[in-house]
Amino acid sequence: MNQIIAYLESKEFKFRRRGDELIMDCPFCDDRLGKFSINSITGLYNCLHLNTCGAKGDFYQFQKELGDKPKKLEGKKVFIGNEKKKYIKPKEIKPIGDNEINVYRYLKGRGFNDETIKYFRLGADGSIVKFPFRKNGVLVNIKHRDIHDKNKMWQEKNAEQVLFNRDNIENNILVIVEGEFDAMALYQYGIEAVSVPAGVSNQVWVENEWDYLDTFKHILICFDTDQAGKEGAVKLAERLGLWRCSLVTLPLKDANECLLKNISTEEITLCFARAKELSPETLVSPDFFNDKIQRLFEMGAKLFGTPTAWTELDSILKGWRGSEVTIWSGRNGSGKSTILNQVILDLAAKGVRSCIYSGEMPPERYLRWAIIQHKENNNPSPISISDSLQWMTGKLYILNITNTITPDELLNNFEYAARRYGVKHFVIDSLMKISINDSDEYNEQKRFVSRLTDFVKIHDCHVHLVAHPRKAASDTDEPGKVDIKGTSHITDLAHNVIVLYRPTEDQKSNSIKKGKVAADMVLFVKKNREFGIEGAVMFKYAEATKKFISGV
Repeated sequence: MNQIIAYLESKEFKFRRRGDELIMDCPFCDDRLGKFSINSITGLYNCLHLNTCGAKGDFYQFQKELGDKPKKLEGKKVFIGNEKKKYIKPKEIKPIGDNEINVYRYLKGRGFNDETIKYFRLGADGSIVKFPFRKNGVLVNIKHRDIHDKNKMWQEKNAEQVLFNRDNIENNILVIVEGEFDAMALYQYGIEAVSVPAGVSNQVWVENEWDYLDTFKHILICFDTDQAGKEGAVKLAERLGLWRCSLVTLPLKDANECLLKNISTEEITLCFARAKELSPETLVSPDFFNDKIQRLFEMGAKLFGTPTAWTELDSILKGWRGSEVTIWSGRNGSGKSTILNQVILDLAAKGVRSCIYSGEMPPERYLRWAIIQHKENNNPSPISISDSLQWMTGKLYILNITNTITPDELLNNFEYAARRYGVKHFVIDSLMKISINDSDEYNEQKRFVSRLTDFVKIHDCHVHLVAHPRKAASDTDEPGKVDIKGTSHITDLAHNVIVLYRPTEDQKSNSIKKGKVAADMVLFVKKNREFGIEGAVMFKYAEATKKFISGV
């Protein structure tokens, strides 16, 4: 829960919201007019009774002034790759005037009264309705909609995607709807709501609004009652946290249609009172899964997941699927980190975000290797280096932690990346750098991998875990699934097991003499739970580009 709100509630202060600001009576003077505000994200506070009070400061000072032992405001998660994006703010729009009579009539035809049209400060330009998106009083985006073509909608270029009507929310319960007209309709029903900026399938705004969303204890999602709306509502709830989300089902498709069809305020209020909590069910009958199973059959090739970087590997593994854990193993120097870098760069090129914890290599060295692979140049220019890093930003996140890490700390960071940034692939390099109790090592390893399998299911993501093999009698021995160091539960719980092997020069020479292919590295798929296919892919290694090339 948001640290500042939790503190205010512990002190039994009554407050209302205004964007990111929490408005209340000043605790330091006789103010009873709500002249005091504290920012729910930064903790900066200010009393506007300037002549009699004028108190201001930060959250640490606020606690101290109230006689409590101050606690520092928890900082941001330590990621490399979450640089603040630069957005372009649009020019202010004018409210709908007398010359925009067509737009005005259109809005009246949607059931909106003059007070609602004025409240939301809509604008117009010819046949275009303009929806202003404000953040803490500042116009940050405008959505345009053609009244003659409902499918013709667009937003300002390079503008920040935020929730529509966010600044007007005063309560601790947030209602999220699918469209701006739905937010306006609920307002006429007496319910203040925000709308997502670009449809249910787009969750880009979640990253921008993460801190704001974190200030709400309870979130009601009221999307359209069609299939896309139902699925989108559940996906959003999973990302924001099932424990605080409930789903509202209206009697018609959406709130605006309810308004047009004269559904009563009492009926709408009852729908919100009956919002369905998303507590996980534990005992269900087979037909509970009917919709999910139907979709699995409809997916066809999409069931395979995101294609890997190599068609030869796809023929065995079929792709990287969500809700799976893949174990990567191989002797020192076999190329585990190198090929995983290629996996991550390939995913980035496909628009899939990844997060890396590399306890065995500092982030700058990890990124140096990635830049060589990305640019296919082991001596890139300073401009080329900066260009590569810019390309990776927003696609790749790296935990800025180079020492060992506890399972709790790792998964807390991963959960943050999954929920806020929509990260879908996570790399742990390696299991040896996870801090676990040596006195109960095998059981601790089992618990950790079990937690990973739970994590990927909750966030529909994929975890790549590097696990080193046991020491062999000889470095030339080819490791298998049973040779992975630690408890057998590591591979038992995982969905896929991949083992890398680099033949010696003598082995390659013998292969050539026998007329066989001399591979620099062989990738063995030792376990493939989804499809049961196992096999091997042979690779050549290009030293100049630090890349493995299949199809040998």
